[in-house]
Amino acid sequence: MATFLVFEPQDGARTQANAERVVFLREKFSPWAFVLTPFWLLRYRLWLAFLIWLVVFALITVVGGLLGYGPYTAIAASLFPSIVAGFEAVNLRARKLLKRGYREAGVVIAEDIETAERRFFETWKAAASAEKPMNSDYPYAPAAAPSAYPDTKLAAASAEQNVIGMFPTGQR
Repeated sequence: MATFLVFEPQDGARTQANAERVVFLREKFSPWAFVLTPFWLLRYRLWLAFLIWLVVFALITVVGGLLGYGPYTAIAASLFPSIVAGFEAVNLRARKLLKRGYREAGVVIAEDIETAERRFFETWKAAASAEKPMNSDYPYAPAAAPSAYPDTKLAAASAEQNVIGMFPTGQR
């Protein structure tokens, strides 16, 4: 079973256009982000992450050369930023979506992306239809609606009874 993070447009309208913009991100190690790190970061327009990766990669290469490590050690050490990018790929994309005006709509556990989409949109459709009232008395008639203001008879303070609300002050 896999876990998918679901992001929807910030306005939250349950329309067909917004359904097309919903993004599913599978939480797992990304082999493409590991193997092709700079290209993967540029593909998803993660500019700051690309610059950080480039600086760390260059710094490790330069420091490895200055310390006299062999070429194999330098290559092995320079893989470290790519490993981090592979593990953090989903988080990087999720933060980018949140900055672009998306919100996290939920988490879906499913075998594959198709099942995850089906499960999410079934609940999405059910929630959208539940928001619409069935008749004018939904969920109760406006005259029978509970008062927006509390009953103030119990909340009034009385100097004779040393009571504030329903609790005695302890002074007599």
